[in-house]
Amino acid sequence: MSYNDCLQDVPDIFENEIGEALASRTESLGMIRELGPPDLCHIVKIHSSNRNEADIGSYHHVLGVDTSSSAALAAYINSLQYSLSDKPGWFGATNAWKIASGTYSTYNAFSKVDLRVQIKIPGGVDAFAVTAQGERRELTDELWRECQVSSILRAVLYSDPATYNVTGLRRLTMVSGMRDETRIVESLMDQFRKGWQLGSNAETQVASPARNYLVDGLMAYFAGQGRHIDCAAEVLSPLAYAPGGDKQSAAAGRASHEFKGIDPEVASLLAEAYMNGDEEVQAVRVMHQALKAKPSCYPMLHTQAEFLRRKKQLASARTIALMAVKYAPSEFLAWARLTEIYIDDGDYESALLSLNTCPMYTYVDRDYPRVPTPRRINYPVKSDVLADYNLGDNYTNGNYGTVPVVPRASSDSDAPGVAEEIAQNETSFILRLSAPTLKGTFAHAYKLLTAIVATIGWDELLLLRSNVFVMEEEYRNSAMPNAAVDDEDDEDDDHIPLSALRERNSAAPASAEPEVTTSEALVANDADAEVPPMDSNAVDDSAADDRPEDDKPEDEAAEEPAEEQAKPKSKGKKKKNKGKKAKESTKADEPEEPEEPTAVPNGTSIAALGSAMEDVSLSDKEQCQDEPPKEVDDAPLAAPQMAAREVKAADDAAEAQHEPPEQSCDKTADDWQAESDDGEVPHMRKRLCERWLDNLIMIMFDDLRTYTNWRTKMHNLRATGQPIRHQFTQAEWEALGDLALRLQRPSEAREAYEYALNIRFSAKAWLRLLEMHTGTYAQ
Repeated sequence: MSYNDCLQDVPDIFENEIGEALASRTESLGMIRELGPPDLCHIVKIHSSNRNEADIGSYHHVLGVDTSSSAALAAYINSLQYSLSDKPGWFGATNAWKIASGTYSTYNAFSKVDLRVQIKIPGGVDAFAVTAQGERRELTDELWRECQVSSILRAVLYSDPATYNVTGLRRLTMVSGMRDETRIVESLMDQFRKGWQLGSNAETQVASPARNYLVDGLMAYFAGQGRHIDCAAEVLSPLAYAPGGDKQSAAAGRASHEFKGIDPEVASLLAEAYMNGDEEVQAVRVMHQALKAKPSCYPMLHTQAEFLRRKKQLASARTIALMAVKYAPSEFLAWARLTEIYIDDGDYESALLSLNTCPMYTYVDRDYPRVPTPRRINYPVKSDVLADYNLGDNYTNGNYGTVPVVPRASSDSDAPGVAEEIAQNETSFILRLSAPTLKGTFAHAYKLLTAIVATIGWDELLLLRSNVFVMEEEYRNSAMPNAAVDDEDDEDDDHIPLSALRERNSAAPASAEPEVTTSEALVANDADAEVPPMDSNAVDDSAADDRPEDDKPEDEAAEEPAEEQAKPKSKGKKKKNKGKKAKESTKADEPEEPEEPTAVPNGTSIAALGSAMEDVSLSDKEQCQDEPPKEVDDAPLAAPQMAAREVKAADDAAEAQHEPPEQSCDKTADDWQAESDDGEVPHMRKRLCERWLDNLIMIMFDDLRTYTNWRTKMHNLRATGQPIRHQFTQAEWEALGDLALRLQRPSEAREAYEYALNIRFSAKAWLRLLEMHTGTYAQ
């Protein structure tokens, strides 16, 4: 079969059965979430002379066509008749194939219907709408206006081939003059109040009049041309000062500079446009009026915080950003702005905490057309392009279409073959990095994490992470405190449970020498520390030690909780070795030396402590209010113990005079930390790191490891004088350039893109270099 049935300058996708593309589009209408897929143009071709030839159905996707009426769509399909391939003949070029009919489908993102125009050549035009259920509806003027705006937004937001690429997609110039621009702007302004129905991007949770796809398309159109002031004066200012839509009264109000009414959310867009257009005085005036009308407007607070951040007023910007977070705690952009301010201010601990608090949204990809597998595809490529450029084969990272072109052999003898280069790309670790696959809020969070690492380094990030978040070892020790005590000399008792230790201690012989209890050790310690005239060696502790436990007075037992609470807490290192010290102090064969008595019971008192722990309440409030006072017997105490109690009572009375009269026992962890003399931050005050942030840190580690290996290899190659260009393939050089840009290394990225261009032509590398040299690149 001859292939003169293809269109010349239009991609042509041939169907297996005529109409299967339209049927597949109808079935997928219920799965469209946002702006919808590109427009679908389906045509049916017939052979003009040979009736035995079967009809051919083909289609292509298109962006930028005027969809304001059925006549405009019919004119587009009729223009495709002149794009059919011509067959040379004796008396000029002839064409055996003609377009018999065509159907143009465009999606209305407001009403969630698909508008279709069927054309027969020659014949008439039939226009109707198809719902998600497959029902047919009549068209109205409002549906046509909504359809035009939807088509304009798709043409603007899907214009970048690197972010949105569809097989057989044709992009047309939407604006050819000022008349077309005026028509487009008026259409957008008419549907501006209904923009929230279109949804919002991946970084916004709830669509609003100032955060939706219509606003994104409008701002992107003027920002791409650097016409921020035109956008502010012609579009946003009438909308901000006329919430009801009265443009004449709004213009009169602006002329007299009187504050009569303003839409705060739209005013945030107006102030942002003035800021980007270097009209900061006008931006401040608009922000003042909007905040005066509604001080709790989140979009305006977000814009004001960005303005203060640009002016290096970080303290004021932080205050405004905190207010924005307060009024919109579920919005990612509010927390991201606060994180950026913390990074600029050098408060990286707070930046990491605010980054960990960011609400993350599930990324919803853009709508792509769902079509069956085609029979064949025709990509029109000009012959002069093939003659002037070495395009190469489409196995690189660039998403700029699939052109089946065989690359020219390189003049460099060290250049690998095409098969070797493809095999190297399939096994390359550089092309399998996870960072390029991040989308939406995760990509934005990774950029903020990269900004922190670029400023303080990887080692400082790990140290900061351990100071801010609860690490695995700390969590394990807090969950199993018995496993945290590591007694080197008592390794046999580490695996014995508490119940077994109680039974073993209860079965000990009664004739064994009793050891010093906790209350006696505390009393002796207080007596030695608070009564200087008394000699610690002269204290006869044998009388108290030889007494059986049943004969001890009850006031000693009542004194134990108070003295244990009064004793300052020791550090973790001391607490770790307290069992070892208590055991060594009770050995009979060691010489008696004056030592500090410990406040921790030894092995023989574990049973008593275990039974006492069952009655202890974990609530401080219940312990202070609900616990009944214990009865204290007035049995006589030993002279040293009585003296210690009197001194302690006097000290308590003196301290009570300086304390406030009312104190609450409901103390938080911060209060206990402020009262403790330990300067270390306990893990109870740390936060748990979110799993997605842990994953981003691991992705950052992979990027840094790849970057370090690359720079090390480059240094070694330059030191030894070896060639560098063919150490990596073109796809790997482009991936290394993207890696350097992610890590904020522009000089290394420029070097990688230049090496990629030395191998063969790459539109992606040229665009990146152009953006870097002009300063318009945005990560």
